[in-house]
Amino acid sequence: MATSFFRDPPRPAARCRYPILLLHGLFGFVQKRFGLFEANYFRGVAPYLNQAGNRARAIGVHPWQTIDYRTRQILSAIENDPELKDQPLNLIGHSMGGLDARYAVSALGLGDRVASVTTIATPHRGSFLADLFLWIPGIRKAFPAISNLTLKATEEFNREVPDDSRVRYLSIPASSPFWSCCPLLWPTWLILQIHSGANDGQVSLESAKWGEVLFEKRADHVHLIGMRYGLNRLQRESHLDIYGRITEELSKRGF
Repeated sequence: MATSFFRDPPRPAARCRYPILLLHGLFGFVQKRFGLFEANYFRGVAPYLNQAGNRARAIGVHPWQTIDYRTRQILSAIENDPELKDQPLNLIGHSMGGLDARYAVSALGLGDRVASVTTIATPHRGSFLADLFLWIPGIRKAFPAISNLTLKATEEFNREVPDDSRVRYLSIPASSPFWSCCPLLWPTWLILQIHSGANDGQVSLESAKWGEVLFEKRADHVHLIGMRYGLNRLQRESHLDIYGRITEELSKRGF
């Protein structure tokens, strides 16, 4: 935490009218303990939003199952929570979580319950990395979600899962320079840079654009959820500002 001295405090979040659900990406979780260390996927985001009077929470789904499988778990969580029943919702999805949100709205009938879908670094047009990973023997069966994230699969997804006109779609694409990207993402950053151009180490900038682009964020894929490794630890801006800016936009639109 020594580098926190160099960070600017996050802006206060705005208060939104409707509950906010945070949807994690591939290999994600809500909260997990590793020995004495406890990790949250959306690091500090829900408490930060709730300090402003929001009703925000993260929903956990299977880390590597298909979009359809994960989304049915989201629907079950919503239906079984009396605090979420019978009121509009704001969905915020990071990475694959954004595809889950879109699928829930358009394929599983949640359109009449959702006011907005905000996606952060979501591979709306796939990630070339998924195409490469499928060359690994057995990976399709071991991690079914990867088959949903290829360039061809997302092209079909976009055709079969059209946006719902009742829902506002917002997106935040991201890209990072190589030097400030998490070192764990350097190999994938280089692959995507050659194939797809500007990227965050997992998803290209262009693939992450959907609906109205709120802003483009200079950050790597994991910094967007508060994971800082390598030189991205030196960035002054808190990842919480991303979610603060989202709430400002949602609040202005009456959501």
